[in-house]
Amino acid sequence: MKKYILCLLCVCSTGLVVAQRDTLHQKRKTYFGLGFSLGGGGNGRLYSDIDIFLQKRNNFISVKTSGVRRVRIFYFGGLPEPRVSDISVLAGKSYTLNRYHYLRLGTGLAMANQISRGAFLYDDCDRPGGCLFSNYVYETIIKRAIALPMEIKYGLYMDGTASLTVGFSANLNKVESFYGISMGLALGRLRDQVRRKHESTQF
Repeated sequence: MKKYILCLLCVCSTGLVVAQRDTLHQKRKTYFGLGFSLGGGGNGRLYSDIDIFLQKRNNFISVKTSGVRRVRIFYFGGLPEPRVSDISVLAGKSYTLNRYHYLRLGTGLAMANQISRGAFLYDDCDRPGGCLFSNYVYETIIKRAIALPMEIKYGLYMDGTASLTVGFSANLNKVESFYGISMGLALGRLRDQVRRKHESTQF
């Protein structure tokens, strides 16, 4: 996890150096969007997130939920399926690199939620009527902790209402820290329209 955090800090500092003046977001306008992404969370786990954000100039705030879990095909039994997730509030900066690219950096406060298996309780097939597949049920153990979420996201504007994103997210907590590298899509009122060159030269 430490090497991923170090990589995050290096990219953040690079983004601050190369960021240009934001001409796509006006001071008196509020921009907003809904984003979602999928990717890998390490150790063969699937990472996913959904966030709703508001942006004023190059400042943003978002409410985000993310998590990692294993994906198994044709898997029966072992309920509950272990997973860890969070719900967080992040704030930060969104830097326009040119007319079509941006870099978003944020951190905030989160509540992490880990679900894991405890003691074996029963097998569904032991019940009257039987079953086709065994379904082992275990005690559900839930642990929660205050967490520190971090996010760095690169975006490519498709137009003023959609962008493709690639991101790195991490959640540091005492229960089970996790991270994710993902690709996704953001939809909403993301920026002002870019003027074409021939339009900008007209008087």
